[in-house]
Amino acid sequence: MMACLQYVLRNLGRRRTRSVLGVLGIFLTIALLTAVQVGLDSVSTSYIDLVALQAGKADLVITVEGGDLLNPQAFDPKEVERRIKNNPLLRGLSPRLAGLVQVSTQNKEHYAALIGIDAARERELDISGLTPEPVLKKGSCALSQALAGKLTAKAGTHVSVRSETTGGSRDLNVETLLARQLVLPQEVRDYVVVNEGDARTLLSEMERVHSLAGAFHNPRSYYDARDLHASVLRLKDAGEAIAADLGIGYDVRLPKAAAITAFQNFTSPVRALFGVLALLALSITGLLIYSLISVAVEERIREYAILRTLGAKRRDIFRLVLTESLLLCFIGVVPGVLAGTLLALGIVKLVALAMHAQGDVIALEFSPAILGWTLIIGAVLSIGSALVPAFHAVRWRIVDALDPFRRGQIPASEPAEGGLNRPLLVTGLALSALSGVVFFILPTAFLSGDPSLVGAVLLCLLLTLLLGFTLAAMGALPLVERLVMAGLGWTFGPAAEMAGRNLERNRRRNVITALMFALSVCLVIFIASLVSLFSRTSMALVEHIYGADIRLHSGQPRSENLKGELARMDGVATASEVMFLHSRSQWGVANDVVISDVVGMKHLWIVPFGVDPDLARVLYTNQIQFEEGNAEAFAKLAAEPAAGPAKGRDAEPVSPLILSLSAARFLDVRAGDLVALSFRLGSARSDRRFRVEAVCSAMPGFDNFRSRVAHAVGSGALIPLAVFKAMTREAPEEAFQARYFVKVRGDAAQQKSVARQIREEFDVRYRFGVQSAAEKKEEARALYWVTQVLFGLLLSVAVIIAVFALIASMATAVIERRWEIGVLKALGLRRGQLFRMFLGEAVVLTLSAGIAGGAIGFTLAYLFALQAAALIEMRVVFTMPYLTFLATFAISVLAGAVAAHLPTRQLLRKPAAEILRLET
Repeated sequence: MMACLQYVLRNLGRRRTRSVLGVLGIFLTIALLTAVQVGLDSVSTSYIDLVALQAGKADLVITVEGGDLLNPQAFDPKEVERRIKNNPLLRGLSPRLAGLVQVSTQNKEHYAALIGIDAARERELDISGLTPEPVLKKGSCALSQALAGKLTAKAGTHVSVRSETTGGSRDLNVETLLARQLVLPQEVRDYVVVNEGDARTLLSEMERVHSLAGAFHNPRSYYDARDLHASVLRLKDAGEAIAADLGIGYDVRLPKAAAITAFQNFTSPVRALFGVLALLALSITGLLIYSLISVAVEERIREYAILRTLGAKRRDIFRLVLTESLLLCFIGVVPGVLAGTLLALGIVKLVALAMHAQGDVIALEFSPAILGWTLIIGAVLSIGSALVPAFHAVRWRIVDALDPFRRGQIPASEPAEGGLNRPLLVTGLALSALSGVVFFILPTAFLSGDPSLVGAVLLCLLLTLLLGFTLAAMGALPLVERLVMAGLGWTFGPAAEMAGRNLERNRRRNVITALMFALSVCLVIFIASLVSLFSRTSMALVEHIYGADIRLHSGQPRSENLKGELARMDGVATASEVMFLHSRSQWGVANDVVISDVVGMKHLWIVPFGVDPDLARVLYTNQIQFEEGNAEAFAKLAAEPAAGPAKGRDAEPVSPLILSLSAARFLDVRAGDLVALSFRLGSARSDRRFRVEAVCSAMPGFDNFRSRVAHAVGSGALIPLAVFKAMTREAPEEAFQARYFVKVRGDAAQQKSVARQIREEFDVRYRFGVQSAAEKKEEARALYWVTQVLFGLLLSVAVIIAVFALIASMATAVIERRWEIGVLKALGLRRGQLFRMFLGEAVVLTLSAGIAGGAIGFTLAYLFALQAAALIEMRVVFTMPYLTFLATFAISVLAGAVAAHLPTRQLLRKPAAEILRLET
């Protein structure tokens, strides 16, 4: 065994440059895969804390039915505790109170949200969502930094807190200033936190509470970022068990489960994408190892024959080749794992930064299984890549291996009659497997709704597409090479003809190099296309979701003149008001709206929005997708006069309406058709006919304008605000919701300034959720740069490994054609002409493979964009990354030049006699 190891080490030392290339390729691949895996494990173990950054630290929140902290409704906590005291899933509950108060100092006063908590109990349950965590002794309070800035207060300042509703007031000492709270929605910036006793005094609630925040036993067992769907199911089962004990009349909300659900639809495609990239990187690395070991075997065919004459058996030679491959891999695996762990630390920091985490929220997790898996991957790569060269090393007869002039001249044996037709067999099995996936697994996956299963199926289909495109490209590669040679042949002079002949002669060996380079370029173009697509789509998606520069949502609109107040603010160009209904009141009374065709064949529950005449002036109209009709429909909505319900059939008015495409498809109506809307507000009913002026598949700011019929239930429609108010006269005040869209003069900085001003003046008083498109775009840009770093690492690894493989392939060509080079040099060819011959081969090969790989990458990215547009139901503009494509061609030319220079730099300097002597 030691003799075998010494022989392998000596062989690696003889070709240090090639060995270093192989080790570097393996090192880069293992480092990248380790970094991704360690990063995922770290995020997984810390996911409970990451979700808490957005959803709060409480596992569940119990309120009375229809109540929340922005709409507090008191209830008796003793009854809740009595009903669930024996539930084994629940660790404990902590009371919370909330209300609207006025906080004042000597000369300033502002509205603020009041939060009353039992600080000791929340610390015990580890659900305190306040940073830094206050003690909250009696007579003390904690202010948000935003509120403290408005009041010019600091720690130690005395403030007066008064409730307008109950008249209760308290003079409190500011204990600390809070940087973050995880109790109220994050849009609330002005808040004051007091202990439970002071809150009861201020709100005149001596016994009741507004909510109970709870924690599960062993909460980490519920959260796993690697399987978000299973996490949601576990949380849902636990919440349902508690809700069953509570009975009707209470709402059990799972804020963290809701946050996970909001993201899990994105995780499966992302994991599928990273799975494809990882498999591509491993494939390229495997091809690199194959090339290096093939070169080593070609060099030592005669040496292996001499060993066999000295008594070595075929299995000994086979073992030598495999040992060399294993040693080459494992030299790169161990440092690759260490470098990947360090890289994972940087990735974790970037993720924490993108999620606005502070401190060491995400702890780096490195398990021994990571090292085990990397060793297994290294072993599989090394053995799998070296099998073919190992068989090649022992397939020659000793006499043929000793005579270099006879190798390659011996015809291969003809296939036996009745043997297997391998190409047909492999093709048939591949098509059968694909048919099985599509016919059996795909419908089951999509009907199950399991994102993990859907992602796995999409990964298999994407890999199948990649395999099919790659095989087609390799089949068309000779034609591409001839076209490239015809276009560039003049640059190589007379050597172009010899380079073309050598490409044809060495077609079989060049396929591996071309395949490797094509896969690398495909990876580069595919990722660059997706990054470009993500950059454009993320901005468009923000505009689609928010609809305008600023969007405000009020669950209880109280001011008839709020639109005017917003419009008069500095920097505001226009404001628009949109009203719609809660589906049910707090007493359980239904407020439903049904749309139907005028002959009553189909009926559908929808959500109509009453819009004012200024809506078209504030929306991002470039995000509106008209399937039928055009922007004139908004003018018709704006021109509709205020009118009451019809008094008789003859005087029945017809009002304009803009309908979502999903509802139009369900009802089989088009622009110009009549539809009937029936507002059923409890026992009251109001009916009216509308004319469909436009059909839209996307409406910015209105998320229920969709295109698929599956989303027809609850889809949207726009009607004039005057008509909406006339038809909802019978609805109670708590049934209404309002949405305000604001257009701002100026740039993104002005938009953020106006959003801050609105929060300061209105958000707490009117319980607004203020959403700024400029702020969200800034977050999207930060996430974009994080993905740029990750994808940049992938691109670098792919390109470097491909260049290494190209150098190894050209080294093989030089070794095989030493005699030919010597003869050509003896016949008078100069060193420059010989170099241009190899340069032509390498450049034409890389450019041809680059063109094929670029075509594959563009096609995959375009198909991916089409599917993404269908899934998210919005317009996605595919953008070709021309600069990346041109840079890839420049890299191809440079790689070809380097690959032609390195293997020939010493050989071409020698005289013809010395070169020929090397072959004797």
